[in-house]
Amino acid sequence: MSRVLVIDDSPMLVELSLRALTAAGYQASGATNLAELEKQLAEGPIALVLMDVNMPEMFGDDVVEYLRSQKKVTSKLVLYSDISEEELAAKTRNSGADGYILKGSGLENMLSEVMKLIGPPALTPAAPPAAPSAPAPAPAMPAAASAAPGKRKPRILIVDDSEMTARIIEADLAAKGFEVHVADTADKATKIILKKQTRPDLVLLDVRMPNVNGEQFCRFIKSNSLFRGIKVLLCSGENVEELQRICREAGADGYLPKDAVMSSLVAKELGPATSAD
Repeated sequence: MSRVLVIDDSPMLVELSLRALTAAGYQASGATNLAELEKQLAEGPIALVLMDVNMPEMFGDDVVEYLRSQKKVTSKLVLYSDISEEELAAKTRNSGADGYILKGSGLENMLSEVMKLIGPPALTPAAPPAAPSAPAPAPAMPAAASAAPGKRKPRILIVDDSEMTARIIEADLAAKGFEVHVADTADKATKIILKKQTRPDLVLLDVRMPNVNGEQFCRFIKSNSLFRGIKVLLCSGENVEELQRICREAGADGYLPKDAVMSSLVAKELGPATSAD
């Protein structure tokens, strides 16, 4: 089986990439730092390494040079980033990488490029996970989110790449007594969700976002048992039929057209905020 290693400091992007590669039939593993990278290299041959360019303790193009000169790695080494294509192409040439893939092109394009580089997987792709139960017909709404022990305020995470939209909703919900967090990318939202102190009861999720869209991020939340108690409400300007499809296939708890008064509807659905102790 062809083994692919994904190196990225975003746990969520690593998780999404591994799920996509595994579903396609590849053996896939991930690393978020140098220590994990060394461990993965010791576990056996790797056909291809996908490397993020900008990471806190290392740059992907430097890692390419390190793997070639110090570790004598003969695997295909590919830069995988959301920087501009011109800059990514230059880093690929200068580092001696075997190619590059733009994150913004989506997971399907990533799989297509991997297949071009190392060929199709040796084994038949694993069967996709069973489709989640369909949500209630429009206008579907999630059940009220439960407050955690200690009578803390119900916690809402707004994920939207429009700062103006997010801040308007944030101000309205905060005034009603909710604890509100805002993220403009799925990567930032993941960091909020992973921390128990900021993990939300409900996520208001924009569908159309760069790199990882709302549908992909919803699948990530719903497929992780750690986040079982989180409700996901899709917010979008998409037509109702498309929202219903995304809601059903991604496993969301409901949706709201973006032109609706989202804050009022969410506040009503969650009920009065409970004062913190």
